[in-house]
Amino acid sequence: MKQYLYAYHTIVSFNQPVTNHDILLRCQPRNGGYMRIIQESFILSPGFTVRSGNDAFGNRIVYGSQRDAHSTLAYVSTGVLEMLPYVRRDDGIVPAVYAVPTPLTTLTVEQITRWLEEHPAAEMPKDVAKQADALCHKVYALMEYRPFSTTIHTPASEICVKRQGVCQDYAHWMIALCRVYGIPARYVCGFVEGTGETHAWVEVHDGYRWMGWDPTNDRRIEYGYVAIAHGRDAADCSVSRGLYVGAAQEQTQINVILKEL
Repeated sequence: MKQYLYAYHTIVSFNQPVTNHDILLRCQPRNGGYMRIIQESFILSPGFTVRSGNDAFGNRIVYGSQRDAHSTLAYVSTGVLEMLPYVRRDDGIVPAVYAVPTPLTTLTVEQITRWLEEHPAAEMPKDVAKQADALCHKVYALMEYRPFSTTIHTPASEICVKRQGVCQDYAHWMIALCRVYGIPARYVCGFVEGTGETHAWVEVHDGYRWMGWDPTNDRRIEYGYVAIAHGRDAADCSVSRGLYVGAAQEQTQINVILKEL
């Protein structure tokens, strides 16, 4: 068992005041499974009325609003947790839900046909973990990490052609390929050891448990990853969503720290 300190800081600045600002945040680890929260704190800009709860996938959420004029939204999620090797048990949602393609994890019929011609199912390892290993290695080898080459709306079918993008795109393509072979797979976002921004990876279900793979870094996950949200694809896992009244332009600064103690 290991202990980690995590700190997630976000500051959203508006160039002119906005009003009627509604927010939905996913920035707190889920307590249980391979993680146990020892202590935690959540701080939000004054003036926001907030509540907490869970979304349809069991992810922790904070939601609320600020009606008065303001020019900044800032929040901090920090704490200390204990971590076991990365394995997550069922969470009440049938794994088969994660075997169905979604708009962001769908490949065209031609892409699936071509992929299966080059990588027949009969030649895949029989063990699900080894299948996930093989697909993780394939995606890593075929992809080029290139920031700003895609958007949050870029589907796996386009990534399959461009073969470049960021962690979200690596995860979507691997999930799409898992679903080609009928393997339940889901999208996860959270914190990875070090500093930077949030990260995305993949969980695969072997019939008994969820295990993690990071195709961006070509590794099976054991320690150093804190999951804050999971779902069918990135659309289910947005860390921050907001609506407000005003014509302001916004600038967002994000900083994540995850350090073993």
